[in-house]
Amino acid sequence: MIRLIRMLALAGAIAMGLSSGLFAAELKIALLCTGSVTDGGWNQLAKEGLDQVQRTLGAKISILQKVSQEKAGDELRDYAAEGYDLVIAHGYEYLNPAAEAAKGAGKMRIAVCGADVARPGIATIDFDLSHASYQVGILAARLSKTGKLGFIGGAEIPSVKACYRGFLAGARSVRADITAAYTITGWDQPQQSKAQAEALMSQGVDAIYHDVDAASRGVFEAIKEHNAKGGARAWVFGCVADQNANPICADAMPASAVIKLGDTFLTLAKSVQAGTFAPGLVHENIARGTCVLVLNPALIGTVISAELQAEITTAGRGLAAGQIAIPAQ
Repeated sequence: MIRLIRMLALAGAIAMGLSSGLFAAELKIALLCTGSVTDGGWNQLAKEGLDQVQRTLGAKISILQKVSQEKAGDELRDYAAEGYDLVIAHGYEYLNPAAEAAKGAGKMRIAVCGADVARPGIATIDFDLSHASYQVGILAARLSKTGKLGFIGGAEIPSVKACYRGFLAGARSVRADITAAYTITGWDQPQQSKAQAEALMSQGVDAIYHDVDAASRGVFEAIKEHNAKGGARAWVFGCVADQNANPICADAMPASAVIKLGDTFLTLAKSVQAGTFAPGLVHENIARGTCVLVLNPALIGTVISAELQAEITTAGRGLAAGQIAIPAQ
């Protein structure tokens, strides 16, 4: 009898705890990635961002790597059936599969990263690195001796094009006659990106900005080998992740344009937890503090002078305030 009374009391306490939020159900969040979470860029940053959410909120997480566009819909439906609260589909490629899966997702919320258009039933998050890329362009133009810059992208998608537009606009704000070659290689082909970097430098390019994720290793190797030969020095700039301390050519990387994915993911998770999640297009940019330039601290005071640092900072303020506009095309 005493045991029964205790059990009833415990059941009542649990019920009260659940209604008060004391014993709130564990948040379940999944991440779909187009590539490997060790790519040193877009996908690795997403994994690290979700780890931040897990540490902060104690959420249960699941990560699937190298999920193709064709398989994404099935994976999303499986997560919905398993009672997940939020799935972050990390890639522009997932936009249409996510919108279709959302129609039968029930309580599960879906967010697509890297998309610049809205779709019914899902949140789409546009990470606009064009402003930080503008600052990269200023740096590249100031450091270039030849007036020839290069850009290597992973695919012809809006986010990559935005990085190039910002880069070119920033460079031309310093030198109107500067050129910036635009090339596309791929996300996971380091040898192809290395060959492209070598080809650019053979044409006189001495500053390269990349947005190629795992393939960045090839770009870094090309820069290191070029500089080891002596003669005119070449520079390279990181993208998406902070690559300033990369083990290949950190001494040739003045800065990285960085997305603070952890902050965005945490905001998303909290909105699901609070019941305030809303479908629609979200713009992350320099003004929100989520897409920013990070200077290489090891090169400040030497490669990056106090005057150059001040110029970059001033440009950042102008970009955040909307006083500096980047051409749409």
